[in-house]
Amino acid sequence: MNTTHKKILIVLIILAMIGVLVVITSRIFIKQSIQQPSIQNQPSTSIAPATSSTSSVPATSTTGTKTYRNTEWGFEFQYPQNWIVKERTFGGYYSKFNVVARPTSGWYSQFPILVNIVLPEFAERSFQSVEKITSEVTVAGVPGIKYQYIFEGSQETAIILPLGEYRLILGTDDEQYTEIFNQILASFKFLK
Repeated sequence: MNTTHKKILIVLIILAMIGVLVVITSRIFIKQSIQQPSIQNQPSTSIAPATSSTSSVPATSTTGTKTYRNTEWGFEFQYPQNWIVKERTFGGYYSKFNVVARPTSGWYSQFPILVNIVLPEFAERSFQSVEKITSEVTVAGVPGIKYQYIFEGSQETAIILPLGEYRLILGTDDEQYTEIFNQILASFKFLK
């Protein structure tokens, strides 16, 4: 085999390996969001800052909380003092930025609280085939769609909001975090 053929073979092998990595990463990322079809519509709810009298989330005290602020993407929220926030915990073509909030100790699920800024097509396709309860919500004055569904035995919630040319997904992957998720939603603010 001559040198040119060897170089072409090496390039093909490298491209094949990259292709396999892309497929595996995409499947893992999509698997976290997809279920079976069936949609049930629920009445609209409103999730507003704790100072609003129209909030469906009880007002919460800011005692024992910390504030996460991201000026690049233009949002902030409060989270429990005994939790940590980690940025860019995973990557992928569709996810432009993400933040995961989780307890500092003990067992926790993969994404106790997730803020994920994604391309619109990801948000649109991810929940198409999921068996879910769908409702309209308003978070910090911005209308969005709330999905509640079961994935791998856990009750999960995802809220999709517009964010410029992207979509912002706020979610929790375990119902044990519902109260904290609602507190984060109640404190969530857009800075821009």
